[in-house]
Amino acid sequence: MFLNPRTHVSLFLCIVIIACCACHTSQGEEMRQLETVSSWFYYLDFEPDETIMAQLAQSTYDMIVMEPIFTDRENRDFPIAELVSRFHAAPHPKLVLAYIDIGQAENWRTYWQSDWSIGDPEWIVATDPDGWEGNFPVAYWHEEWHDIWLGDDGYLQAILEAGFDGIYLDWVEAYSDEHVMTMAEQEHVDPREEMIWLIEDMAAFCRAQNPQFIVVGQNAAELAEYEAYLDVVDAIAQEQTWFDGAADNDPPGDCPLPRTDEDIETDAYEQSLSEACLQMYKDFPESTLHVSSEEYIRYLTRAREKGTIIFTIDYALDPQHVAWVYATSRALGFVPFVSERALSLYREPVE
Repeated sequence: MFLNPRTHVSLFLCIVIIACCACHTSQGEEMRQLETVSSWFYYLDFEPDETIMAQLAQSTYDMIVMEPIFTDRENRDFPIAELVSRFHAAPHPKLVLAYIDIGQAENWRTYWQSDWSIGDPEWIVATDPDGWEGNFPVAYWHEEWHDIWLGDDGYLQAILEAGFDGIYLDWVEAYSDEHVMTMAEQEHVDPREEMIWLIEDMAAFCRAQNPQFIVVGQNAAELAEYEAYLDVVDAIAQEQTWFDGAADNDPPGDCPLPRTDEDIETDAYEQSLSEACLQMYKDFPESTLHVSSEEYIRYLTRAREKGTIIFTIDYALDPQHVAWVYATSRALGFVPFVSERALSLYREPVE
């Protein structure tokens, strides 16, 4: 079952009405919270290393984006609220955002059923185009997908109860996946519009309970052209603006994107890549190595000019690359973070 626009409006109207005033009056407060963030940390390990957790608690990072962990089938009883409270009570208190993938189903999550596969249920449409094993793009406008997040026992309610300050949304760009687009055409829906609607519903649900709840959308920089999107998110986070790595962390980073639109898929660009980066470039023709930094920056700069906070995430280990990204991103008015592709190691804040 999927939601058409009329069903969408009627189903969530009550939530939106309840949250409406709170959302509009609290947007400034959310922005003020994020405006104070000058350094942040991104960590996606399901079994947090205590040494890293202690380092984070003692660090001067202003914000942490992390897995909620309890959504992992093997860690459903993890005491995430205790960890969130620990970061809130740190000597340098931190905002803590829960990472969630809203455009793909992941077969290690507690919602995944053993008999699921592509096409069953019908809203699971394909495998990940960039080689992320166990990830499946979805037709995210279907009611069953909404229920995973927005149901009474859904993930968002659990995230709120754990004390997270916000959500960090991955795979917002699902609307651009060719299989998602095909299904959207078959079902006569606009995939970009449906994605913005989903995010609006998620934000309204959370802000009805916590008016200062933060919503950050990752990637899909071109949505900066849509005022409805900028109205609902507090920030945009863009991965691999300048450097990327492979899904299997081999290489872990230091693969430069084409610097300009004119550099895309040129012989000179291919010759500039290391052997590992060139293999990634050839294996995944839809990957970010076929997009330019110039394109991302064009959209991100427009969003920043409209007042949207911009975070960047790049994957690099070479000290020169790391230093260059921090300096370049900050010069553009963005807030950078640089790590390896697996996002499982501690990195000291870069002043």
